[in-house]
Parts: sequence; C-alpha cells; structure tokens
Amino acid sequence: MALFVFPLKSINGSNMYNNDDFRQYFANFISTGILANVPLAGSTAFQVTQTDNPSMNVIVGSGVAWIIGGQVMNTSPLSFQIPAPLTSQSRTDSIVVQWSNSSNNGNIIYKQNSTQVVQTNDVYELQLCKILVPANATNIPQANITDMRADTSVCGFSSPYEAIKTGDLLAQFKSELEANGVLFSQWFETIKGQLSDDAAGHLQNEIDNLTLIKADDSKVVHNTGDETIYGKKTFSEVVNMPRFADSYVAFFANKGGGNTVTFTAPWDCTAEVELFYHGWGYGGGEWEIGITTPSGLTQIYEATGYTNGHNSQAMAMPAKAIYSGLKKGQQYTFDKRDAGGRPGGSAHPMMIVKLYRN
Repeated sequence: MALFVFPLKSINGSNMYNNDDFRQYFANFISTGILANVPLAGSTAFQVTQTDNPSMNVIVGSGVAWIIGGQVMNTSPLSFQIPAPLTSQSRTDSIVVQWSNSSNNGNIIYKQNSTQVVQTNDVYELQLCKILVPANATNIPQANITDMRADTSVCGFSSPYEAIKTGDLLAQFKSELEANGVLFSQWFETIKGQLSDDAAGHLQNEIDNLTLIKADDSKVVHNTGDETIYGKKTFSEVVNMPRFADSYVAFFANKGGGNTVTFTAPWDCTAEVELFYHGWGYGGGEWEIGITTPSGLTQIYEATGYTNGHNSQAMAMPAKAIYSGLKKGQQYTFDKRDAGGRPGGSAHPMMIVKLYRN
C-alpha cells in the first residue's frame, strides 16, 4: 500500500495499529539519538561519570534516548561494576543504550572489551562512552571515560531535524539575486552618463587626498611585529604598550620589610638585583653587604653594598649583582648576604629584581 494515513478512527476493527506504526510516526519527525533536554528530574542525558571517590564502578545518569521512533528512559542513576582488569595489558570497554526487536525490550548494556556498535533492523545501539581499563587497575577516574554521545557516527543527540532541504530556499535566493541585478542595471543606466574622464580624475584626486591625510611615516610608531624604534620620539597622548613585559619586567619586595624576592621566571632570562637599605640591625661599625646566589645561577657581576653605623645613624650604599642562567618556569629566591659574616639584618630594606629576556 503506497498511501498510509495515521491515525484513523477504527470502525468495527477497520483500523488496527501496532507498535511499528507508532514508532514510524515518531521517527518521521524526531531523529534517533539522546535527548539533550527533557523534563526529567536530575537528567544528565545519560552522561557516564566516575563515582565520587574513583572506584571500579561507573555511573550512568538518568536520561532519555530516542531510537527509530522508540523511547528508552532511565529515571535514576545506574551503577555498573567494571569487570576485573587484565594483568598484562589494558582493554577498552563501552556502554550503550540498546533497542532489541527480537527481545522486545530496551536496555543499557555494558560491553566488556568491545567498542562495537550494532545498528541493524533487529538491534539498534547508541554508544554512550568508551572506558579505558588499564592493566591491574584499582579504580577508573573520569579521564579514562571518553564521552561518545556527541559522535553522530555511533550516537548523536536527537533533534526534530536531521537535515533541512534547502532546494526551495536556494531557488528563492537565486530569484531575488537576479531581481537585484536588474535593479542595479537600471540604476547604472541612469548615472553612466556622469562617468566621464573628469569624473575619473575627480576620483583620483580623492584618493590622493586620502594619502596626504596619512601621518608622515617617519613619525609613526609601527606595531607590526618585532621592530626597533630609534631616534627621539615624543608621545603627546596616552600610549598603551601591552607587550612591554615581553622584554623587561621588575619584581619588588615590600618596602620596609623585604630582604628577599621570590618569583617564577616567565622566560629564559638574566636578572639584575639591587638591595637598598638604611642601615644594619646591630652595633655601629663598617659592614659589607652582598646578595646570595641561588642554586644553578651564575653571578657575572657584583658590587657589594656598604654601611657605616647603626640603623638610623648609618650611612649606606646599595648592593647590586647580575645573574645569568634563569630558566622559564623555575622559581628563584634572592636574599641579602652579610659579606662580613656577622649577624643582624638590614633596616628599611627594599629589593628590586629586573629580568631581561634572553
């Protein structure tokens, strides 16, 4: 029968319908897949997750699947125990939502050592996830669970539309495009008499005026990649240079209480370290103050500081040193060093570290 009308009122048993008729009806406008949003409390659209504390169990959340017009619904989280792992190698398991005509049932199935997805007239499956089970595993973390719901080759999300046929839309667009072409031709006919040699010359003058409006190239700071800016330049307005830190950056310790600076190098670089202070925290006299060398760095220059006296009565010269060998991502700490080996500490210190990118 080529024409099928559904549903019709049955008169004395004239119209009898079965489950296949209803499934075909729904399959005509709802595609096969997982329903992303359903009015089901706590629905996660069948997301598979680890247990709160990773174990040899996984949880399939509640959700609804639509399979060729039929519905498989899970209303509460469902736990699956992972079968015992192999001892010598890993394996990959999977979990599917299955519709079976032969068994007249739908279910959620755990497939050990299999990622095969069956999609036949009798059995149709939607793969929810793949699960990597390492050899001798004692738990399955979320990182071992690969979500397959969005993969349309094995699952996908259900939609009222699988594909929209655009033939009629394209024909309408083409028709309107041709109509606009006619309008343009009509407009062009009305002005083409104005397009003379003088008009072309006027257009060229406008282009030349735009060129003159541009700033003198010798007075422009260009931002087109790595570039050297030389000569005296005056900036009359606010100038933002967001990439200035790519070549130079300074780290400051707390003024009045900072003998050290700790930081992580943003790139391979060289460090210039200065320690300023007002005096040294013990009895009067002359002391020589330097800066410690962190492990792994090479000190290529040092000018030790000098203080004479005690705290507020002292005269002091800052200490300065330069180090090479700083590596990107490594943490470093610079500290004060009493070159005379005496106890005490600097008064009102401030350490500044400047980094120069290699």
